Amino acid sequence: MKVTRRAGVRAVVAVAGVAMAVLPAVSAQARPVPLCPAVVGVCTWTETAYEGDLRLLFNEEPSLVPPVRSVSNQDVQSWCFYERPFFDDQGQRREVGAGSAVRDLGFDAHSAQQGRCE
Repeated sequence: MKVTRRAGVRAVVAVAGVAMAVLPAVSAQARPVPLCPAVVGVCTWTETAYEGDLRLLFNEEPSLVPPVRSVSNQDVQSWCFYERPFFDDQGQRREVGAGSAVRDLGFDAHSAQQGRCE
């Protein structure tokens, strides 16, 4: 009985080890939702699909260096992302609603502020 139980435990440990080795690689390749800390703010990434450097925003940012490409808004308000620094509306802009995530803003955002794009 002890030999069978040990073999069963070893099999479970082996399967768990394989799953731990494979699952992170799979999730990193096809991450359907962003991995963002539970904060009341905005998580931004320098690359599309929530990849690259992560940065948290809590207040307006007139100059984002480096610029950001993907966003997860966990704030209670919308945020507006601007292609140009200092909220210059001559370039592209995109509003990201509260509780929304955007895999690709469609441009490099160089500034962001809380509120609607107007």
